[in-house]
Amino acid sequence: MHKVDPIQIMLSDIFEKVFYNREPSHKVCEDCDGDGWVDTEIARPQNFDRDVGYLDTKRVECEWCGGTGLMEDEE
Repeated sequence: MHKVDPIQIMLSDIFEKVFYNREPSHKVCEDCDGDGWVDTEIARPQNFDRDVGYLDTKRVECEWCGGTGLMEDEE
């Protein structure tokens, strides 16, 4: 997966605003709502220590934005 550097995005947004007087070309990721992570369900099966299985949640990096919370604007 391609990693996006948040500092590079921030600096490019500032450059766009200051030198070209236009809005940045990034928008908030819709999948993670700009958090950079999402909660996924993980099955915890029954075993010797656990008498019943259950669903647990785990926080993972958003695969759409690479954990930055920002997406490239396609316009």
